[in-house]
Amino acid sequence: MTSAGPREQRRSEPTIRDVARAAGVSKSTVSNVIRSAGGVAEATRERVLAAAADVGYRPNALARNLVRRRTTTVGIVVGDLSNPIFSELAKLAEQRLSRAGLATMICSTDGSPQREQEKLEMLLEHRVAGILMLQFSGERSTLARLRSAGTSVVLLTQWEEDADCVVLDERRGAELAVSHLVGLGHTRIAYLSSELVELQTDSARLAGYEDALRSAGIEPDPDLVTRLGHPAYLRSDPGLRSAIGRLVSLPDPATAVFASNDLLAVDVLETAEELRLAVPRDLSVAGFDDIQVSGLTRISLTTVAQPCGELARLGIELLLERIDGAQGPRRQLLLEPSLVVRDSTSTPLRSREPEVADVFPGA
Repeated sequence: MTSAGPREQRRSEPTIRDVARAAGVSKSTVSNVIRSAGGVAEATRERVLAAAADVGYRPNALARNLVRRRTTTVGIVVGDLSNPIFSELAKLAEQRLSRAGLATMICSTDGSPQREQEKLEMLLEHRVAGILMLQFSGERSTLARLRSAGTSVVLLTQWEEDADCVVLDERRGAELAVSHLVGLGHTRIAYLSSELVELQTDSARLAGYEDALRSAGIEPDPDLVTRLGHPAYLRSDPGLRSAIGRLVSLPDPATAVFASNDLLAVDVLETAEELRLAVPRDLSVAGFDDIQVSGLTRISLTTVAQPCGELARLGIELLLERIDGAQGPRRQLLLEPSLVVRDSTSTPLRSREPEVADVFPGA
């Protein structure tokens, strides 16, 4: 007995004609059901879908794409996949797109505007139906070029007046964290950031930090604001050690640190331990993002929560609406932040009642 050749195997695959015969409808009706076109009664649609499942029919995605001149793929542009927020958002977005029957191409730019342009050009060459951008360099001409190509675009986590976007109120989030520290009695609060925090985001969080201080009658001190280079996240970093050492050695030293994201805040916790500073006894630490590691018992970081599930849901819903042809003005959705208080923050040491160990050193 000889095995069937490739041509015979291809002929044995179920076709749209087989589905039509099994369902007792025309080929055009089957086509309308597969394309989710209107004008098909619900009972007929269910009968066609059941027949397709019975005969094992699988739609030819490539053929559909050629007809539409557009693929059923969506591009996700990420600045840095090593950032847990970006990787979590990309995962949640991919899951939602998959449930909508769309494939995903994830591109990482490493925060480089040049790589961003290269990745976007690649996505355009693949004729993606839409693009979800988790980081954006801010080039207005880029958005215009994508729109002229007929590609729907939504920005996630970054505000842009000339684009559909879904973002957290970064400024308000930072204000919440710093107001919490002020409420505990801290007046010398440092702001730490790094180059891995996108400039627009960093500016918003720094502004929120200053808002909270001024609301409490505290004038921001430039000596307490530091922007580092690319720190070795979750590892010992000389630049960060030097920065923390300087902040706690000032004539009027910092008693608290607000870090612009949780990865940096966790590094501050590790560095404080190296410098023999007890957190929160000697130094309170707050972050931004509420990444998964922040809630671990040993870390227990006070932080501003990023509502990743809501960001992904709203971003994908908006993108799907645009892909389906929804018109109208650009939509900017601003989400309200929330603060998660854990064990890394407390009242400053100098404002506490003397402890037994302070009064009786041998206790």
